[in-house]
Amino acid sequence: MDTRFLVETMVQKFQLDASFDDALRQTKLFFEGQALDGLDEALQQVESNHYASVSSATKLHETSISQKLDMLQQRWYAGPLKNGLWQELADRMRSNGPKGAVEAVDGSTEAIVAAMAEPRVEHDRRLGLVVGNVQSGKTANYSGVIAKALDQNYKLVIVLSGIHNNLRRQTQIRLERDLGVSDNPSAWHGLTSPEADFGTTAKRNASSIISNNARILAVVKKNKNRLENLLEFLRALDSDVVRRTPILIIDDESDQATPDSSPKGKEEASTISRLMRELWAEVVNGTYIGYTATPFANVFMNPSAEAAELYPSNFIHVMPTPDAYFGAARLFGLDADLAAVEVEAHDVLRYIPDAELDALRPAGRDAVFDAGVTPALADAIRWFIVAAAVRRVRGQHEKHSTMLIHTTHNVDPHFDLRDAVVNFLEPRRARARDGDVREFYTTFHEEIDRAPELLTGNAQEATWPRVEQEILSVMRNLRVSVDNGQADASERLDYRDEDPQTVIVIGGGTLSRGLTLEGLFVSFFTRSSNAYDTLLQMGRWFGYRSGYEDLQRIWLSSGLDEDYRFLAQVEYELRQDIDRLIRSGQAPSQIAVRVRQHPGRLQITNPNKMKHAHEVEVDFEGYPMQTYVFDVGSEEALESNRQAARGLLERISDRVAQGQRADAGESRVFTGVPVEEVERFFQDFSVHSHFGDSFAAAVAWSATKLPEKPWNVVLASGSEHGQFEAAGFTVSSVRRAPISPDEDAVKGKHINIRALMSGDDMLLDLKLLDTGPDSERSKYSRRDRTSQKAMRAAVNDGDGNGLLILYPLSPRSTPTTRSRVEMQEALRRVNPDAKFSDQPIVGVALVAPIDSRQELTSKGTFLAVTPHFQADEDVDELPTPDTEKNFTGVV
Repeated sequence: MDTRFLVETMVQKFQLDASFDDALRQTKLFFEGQALDGLDEALQQVESNHYASVSSATKLHETSISQKLDMLQQRWYAGPLKNGLWQELADRMRSNGPKGAVEAVDGSTEAIVAAMAEPRVEHDRRLGLVVGNVQSGKTANYSGVIAKALDQNYKLVIVLSGIHNNLRRQTQIRLERDLGVSDNPSAWHGLTSPEADFGTTAKRNASSIISNNARILAVVKKNKNRLENLLEFLRALDSDVVRRTPILIIDDESDQATPDSSPKGKEEASTISRLMRELWAEVVNGTYIGYTATPFANVFMNPSAEAAELYPSNFIHVMPTPDAYFGAARLFGLDADLAAVEVEAHDVLRYIPDAELDALRPAGRDAVFDAGVTPALADAIRWFIVAAAVRRVRGQHEKHSTMLIHTTHNVDPHFDLRDAVVNFLEPRRARARDGDVREFYTTFHEEIDRAPELLTGNAQEATWPRVEQEILSVMRNLRVSVDNGQADASERLDYRDEDPQTVIVIGGGTLSRGLTLEGLFVSFFTRSSNAYDTLLQMGRWFGYRSGYEDLQRIWLSSGLDEDYRFLAQVEYELRQDIDRLIRSGQAPSQIAVRVRQHPGRLQITNPNKMKHAHEVEVDFEGYPMQTYVFDVGSEEALESNRQAARGLLERISDRVAQGQRADAGESRVFTGVPVEEVERFFQDFSVHSHFGDSFAAAVAWSATKLPEKPWNVVLASGSEHGQFEAAGFTVSSVRRAPISPDEDAVKGKHINIRALMSGDDMLLDLKLLDTGPDSERSKYSRRDRTSQKAMRAAVNDGDGNGLLILYPLSPRSTPTTRSRVEMQEALRRVNPDAKFSDQPIVGVALVAPIDSRQELTSKGTFLAVTPHFQADEDVDELPTPDTEKNFTGVV
């Protein structure tokens, strides 16, 4: 076969999920070490042909007039000025921020500004969305966007900062610091201040303000009165001034209040949503950019009604996730790329017994609540005190230290719980003043070495004698704060003090949206929700913990860790979908962004924000699935699954691949298995109800869409002593120790191993079938999911076969962290009366086949899904009372 044809074919396959440059790189890697005549020449020719075909002249010749104008507008941004506002911001970030932060923000913001409307071009108006992670540096990112935009002659910057007073105030302070407003006040005109939101006086001389100032900044709450004041200001501008004024609107927490949340069928939009649209309608030249970590409601807006809604029709950008960031995937034991791969979990999670919940949160809105410090909460508080002392030993005594207690959205119980915590602390303060801190000794030794692998940098060793000396200082400075809509200003969080704070903060909605908890490393969390976005936003423990990463601890009520593991996968897939949109060169208005639906109780967002969403056919192509929750209520059920696996292997035993590199007792691969055999297997094999009918649905999709595609079946082998025998084949058991069963697991008689597949298992059959040298087989390793899918599609000129892996799990799997227990102990806990054998527990993983030859006319895509369940009351949408002053221009 012609070498150039092979190279072109491979590049096309890899380009299904990657850019041309990445596809070319993966193609070079794929052919590395293979003796192909003219390989280098073919690679060079394919590369030169590609860039010739996408030259600017060719593009402009072939596109319509509107597309030409759009392409020319996209090129307006030539990069940051050498001595502009961005350079000043970058210098501040280098002196105060983590290593590499400036480069990351520079690259990300350059892409965003390039997609914005060109300043001073009338009727160039663009709508965009920037997706970050919770507590991941969104403010730093839009500070960079603002700086670069002002350097390019944008004039009026409006930052809409959530619905709570404290977040608006925090954002104002942060922007004034980042943008150097206080360093050079004469270069700025402020329309708000840390103490005062947008008032009514500015409209009296609106045109004069705009005409006489180069940089104008307003940080405004998404509050009815404040937005109406802002609208009056814009409407008071002379028409000529409006045309000459490029406006940048940054909508922080853009999924909150901005999307229309009125009931389906109601013509009038919800108040804030209506005012936001009216605000955008006043812009003649400018850009609206929504910022959020939970963009579900944003991508569910009506994409066909640009004039009516703020759907990000022009661009969506995903902020890169830095290595130092602790998100759901990293904290809850999932690989940050695959979001479904078995990796060692960090020992930072603790479980709150159900029996303690009545003392931590009220049973209902009107229920009698007798707050108390339970044993789990006492453990958390003691560790916070010890860990704060450890930070002082490490030289971090000038830094804030915060503990979060978040148990309910109801306001009154926050004060009751505060009193209980204060009463718990007082006798300990008194004993500490007398030199008695013995009760912290046990906490120190139980917790200090639970996650040492997380610590970065060089820090003085925190021995008990050193920590003991600092505990009294911690107790002296420790205060308990309530932050909610009814708390006095003196009691709420305020990190503006020059002195570092050591604080335990109790709150709800105001703490779950945007507000940064400085130095947070202990969280005690019993609040639950049925909505993806609410759950993710409540996870204020996500973020950066430089120098105290190992001190992080999270106490959770039963089941919440599993919710967050699922949401980590949702986040990963959403970012992959957006990345695919960007690589395709299409605008969001031309292609749907998809969100995976939970198989159980969770729903994506408030149903009122999903009125334009609709459920369509699901695409399983190349998607990996795995069982990681197992019914262990009886040995009979486990044996039934073993028999299902043996039955399949008996039926396909003659399809065992010959010549594969697998000795006796090692993994075996069976090829050319008809999809009907896989369907029959899942009729006999029972998966936990957690997965619903997703496995059967994936196989049914394969049988309907790609009935001629064969499957490969792998019988996996591990290194444990227990063996599994079937159809004359014997393999060793695989180790997958379960996480410690929580009370829900005990009640439901199930165990959770967190992940079944290892990093390269999506290519396990290809690796087993490759008889080449080890150096060549390494090409299957260290690949992300996109590359793995592309390789499955490309192998053997495009097989794209389905894959089913059978894993015999050892019931004696030994954990490697203290937070987990052995499999046998887990089995005994969930069903102490059962008599379990030493036979393996069978887990399964599958990868649906790929339409590698592009034969399907419809693979199934979906804009969104229709929720199956009623929403919780959307309490986080309720703003705090607007008690801020009106800005008058005088601070």
